[in-house]
Amino acid sequence: MRITRIAAAALALAALTAVPATPALATGNGEWAVTPTPAKNAGPTPRLYFFLDAAAGQTVKESVRVTNLGKDPKAFEIYGADAYNTVKDGGFALRTKDRQQTDLGAWVTSGAGKVTIPGGASADIPFTIAVPQSATPGDHVGGVVALEAEPSAVTQAGGATVKIQRAVAARVYLRVAGTIVPGLGVPSLRMDIGSPLLPVPVKGDLEYAVTNVGNVHLMPQATVRVTGLFGHPVKVSGSTPSSDMVPGSEGRFAMTADGIWPFDIVTTSVVVKADGGVYARRTDRAFVYSYSGAMILAVGIGSLIWATRRRIRSREVRPRGLVASR
Repeated sequence: MRITRIAAAALALAALTAVPATPALATGNGEWAVTPTPAKNAGPTPRLYFFLDAAAGQTVKESVRVTNLGKDPKAFEIYGADAYNTVKDGGFALRTKDRQQTDLGAWVTSGAGKVTIPGGASADIPFTIAVPQSATPGDHVGGVVALEAEPSAVTQAGGATVKIQRAVAARVYLRVAGTIVPGLGVPSLRMDIGSPLLPVPVKGDLEYAVTNVGNVHLMPQATVRVTGLFGHPVKVSGSTPSSDMVPGSEGRFAMTADGIWPFDIVTTSVVVKADGGVYARRTDRAFVYSYSGAMILAVGIGSLIWATRRRIRSREVRPRGLVASR
């Protein structure tokens, strides 16, 4: 065990390079950045993410660059993490170090579990991805994470003091050879309007779900259209998919519909599309009526019927004058 630790420490030390700190771009937080190590003879455009291909049972070797953008030394823990999408709004996220990694995160082995990087310097840290023989074809998504070794902030939550450790990662998209099947779904769609109290235009709460039912990552775009009786338009606003969705993930999105009539038939259509002709659609219909409006309408109709019948009766009993007899 001691030999292994010494070797890992030597490897981490050898990986330190006196490279000037580079801008964080999309993979940094202003204090440190994590990017793929530039390949030899690389072009002018650096890689922001890892896009890798492998077969089941193969081992892939790569290197990640962690750059300390500050002036003081900073220690980091390096680990592999699985990617997932949050249920609310389908945001892209990586599992924390204390969570069990079951996919790509479990396949990553870092050359240095912990490394200290001087201010203004970078460390190129090698890592391997051992793809198991049982790996399914398609995309396996995760990241190589640089987690600050010591908490940098504290906050209060529920009466307790919580220490905060920040992390930055370089995404890893690993495609395992085999049949590729992209697919999207809209498994649920619901418009909640209720029964408006007054016969005036009302709002509705719309919620729908989008799932990645295929085996490749997709960036879906959703088109939501709501119309009422006789096709009158209903304005909608709220969240729509805006993140990369990994295979098997689901996101739920909430919107508000404005301009629904108190007596209406509301038709909602959600269409999701992604590159490659991937398409899914779901439609729902809801009936809207106002209790007070119905009562006012019923009273109005009753009053009209009563007035009409009274007018008819008055004509039937009206005297037509006297007729002289001979």
